[in-house]
Amino acid sequence: MTGPENIVVRVRGFYASLHANMARAHKDLGQIEQAREHFESAAQHIHDVPAGPHNQWLRYRVAAGLRATGRPVPRQHEDPVGELLTTLCARTDLEALSLLLPPYLGNLGTPEDEVLITTALRMLHAERRLPDEEQVALSQAIKARSAA
Repeated sequence: MTGPENIVVRVRGFYASLHANMARAHKDLGQIEQAREHFESAAQHIHDVPAGPHNQWLRYRVAAGLRATGRPVPRQHEDPVGELLTTLCARTDLEALSLLLPPYLGNLGTPEDEVLITTALRMLHAERRLPDEEQVALSQAIKARSAA
């Protein structure tokens, strides 16, 4: 591919980062609505960023920006996954955290992201290695996400 189409394809992978940086600048200036718009644009372009550490880091930053600029996020005590993560952090269950944190922190609010979180919860549940109380909390988190 040559010509203008090639340029568009080559720069498309930078749109998410560009919008995320613009969002952060607006947020720093107290322009929350403009920041939110750019975080949303960044989220729409995240799939154009090549897979790898930069994509994952950018996804986390965009998800955090969306939460910070008004995405309705349940309070931790209302979010069974958040409660479970707090418990796993307290007892430093790194294996369980390594499974749950990436989809949870990188959640951009898409149906695909919700499936990733629920899948991670189901995988951990299937291992049946958590203490009984946490296994019950895991079941409740799966049930709550399945009902939504």
